[in-house]
Amino acid sequence: MKTIYAKDHGIVPGKEVAMQLNSLLKDLSSDKEDKTLVLEKGEYFLDSQNVPKPELYITNTIGDDEWKEGEKPHINAVGLYFKGIEKLTVEGNGATFTARGQMTNAAFEDCEELTFRNVEFKAENPDMHRFKVVNKGLGYIDFRLDGESSYVCEKGKYSFVGKDYKTPFSAALFTAFWIGKIPAKNDCELFRTSHPLKGAFSVKEISDHVFRARYFLPLSCKTGDEFYLFDVRRKYQGIFASKCKNLVVDGVKQRFNYGLANVFQDCENLSLINSEFAPAEGSEKKMASVADFIQVCCCRGTARIRDNFFCGAGDDCLNVHGIHFSAKYINPYKVNAFFRHKQSHGFCPFRKGDEVRFINPRTLLPCGENIVENAVLKDEYTIELTFREKVPENVNGLAIENATACPDVEFCNNRLDRIITRGLLLTTAGKVFVEDNCFMNTSMNAILVSDDAKSWYESGFVRDLTIRNNKFLGNKEYYVCVKPENSVHAGYVHSGITVERNEFASERAKGLYFKSAEKCKVIDNAFSYGKKIKTINSDIKTDM
Repeated sequence: MKTIYAKDHGIVPGKEVAMQLNSLLKDLSSDKEDKTLVLEKGEYFLDSQNVPKPELYITNTIGDDEWKEGEKPHINAVGLYFKGIEKLTVEGNGATFTARGQMTNAAFEDCEELTFRNVEFKAENPDMHRFKVVNKGLGYIDFRLDGESSYVCEKGKYSFVGKDYKTPFSAALFTAFWIGKIPAKNDCELFRTSHPLKGAFSVKEISDHVFRARYFLPLSCKTGDEFYLFDVRRKYQGIFASKCKNLVVDGVKQRFNYGLANVFQDCENLSLINSEFAPAEGSEKKMASVADFIQVCCCRGTARIRDNFFCGAGDDCLNVHGIHFSAKYINPYKVNAFFRHKQSHGFCPFRKGDEVRFINPRTLLPCGENIVENAVLKDEYTIELTFREKVPENVNGLAIENATACPDVEFCNNRLDRIITRGLLLTTAGKVFVEDNCFMNTSMNAILVSDDAKSWYESGFVRDLTIRNNKFLGNKEYYVCVKPENSVHAGYVHSGITVERNEFASERAKGLYFKSAEKCKVIDNAFSYGKKIKTINSDIKTDM
């Protein structure tokens, strides 16, 4: 085992280290021995002008129609870039990396046997801003901007400013529906609302970081309410991993992300453990991510997510899914598989030997299968698949799912709080355990089992899901919602779901919901506020 000390390469706390550190990581890609890179505890700075800028196609992020003039699509500034590295442990020892400018914190491509641990990521004056209601009067509301944010006034118009951005206060004024609101009555709640300045006919600074907005019809709010303004495009992420095998993220803290906190795409065997995705203690801001905390897309093996704390997400906490591609017949052995969603494309999650399912998009039921002999990414939206067996000519219009890229999932002993949408989205045919977690303050379903081939194109059906020994507190909508988006019920889509020994304790939750599901059990649970199960075309065994 080789030990490499970062300080011997000029990488020491208190300095901007982007070029030196990434140069060292590039050198490590040619070293195939077991090795440990050791950092000293302290604060390191990463300047967006000095970091690598690879081309990255990342699922569930910025769509092709969302790039602005002057931006080159898919070019991504990355603070720490790991590519083609094997048998490496990065021991952070509590090192903090502070991003100066907009960037993805870390990216791992084509890495194997890599452990990344005991590191914290922060962002310096990021483009997320808090407006807190401090006073209300007849026709006006006073907002206090958080102290970290900077702003300028030009020709009577205010803009947030920071490295790599200048964002008008009024950005997306009439179209934003994703603005985060935390009510004064319960600062653990977080839900979506429209822009707080919508309807205001004037905005004036009345003291440092305090602004008075005047309305004909004042915004519905109370003193102490907080509104969070941010760019929702998901241009940069927290940690991105693609085509990695046996990747471990251990003891990592992320305080802010411009998109998703963690994206695992086409990886095999991954672990996210002992980590924290939440604002720093004492921070004025109570949101830590613009979008989801975790996306697991088209992965294999096992995804272990254990002993973590998640707080303040601008979308779901965890989404595990595959992709429903659209099929087009070429010849008896070849089919084109098309990406259908603007936020997911440009990568190839198929390998030789993968099993493929053909899916009826209306019923979401399988209607054929085959084995991949070859897969070629022809362009950003098209994958040419060659199959072992003949393909019928009537595959046009069917969906294609990679049945091999459906991981087992362990989501255990985690705590979720202040989640703006859902806690978990689970659409994988692997074996899934959701145990010993605490789901708090989700504004939508705490757990959603979906599956669709007509909107987000996120596959697929569930066959073995156990939800056991969890606490559900302060949730809205359903605790567990099994709701495939089939337009025709021609048979059960999901099966093998067990909900047992959980504590359900939310006044506002609707209970449990099952649609097009069979062989499901709801047993030995404790309901504090009623016992409600709604079923549509489902077969549920229950002790209620």
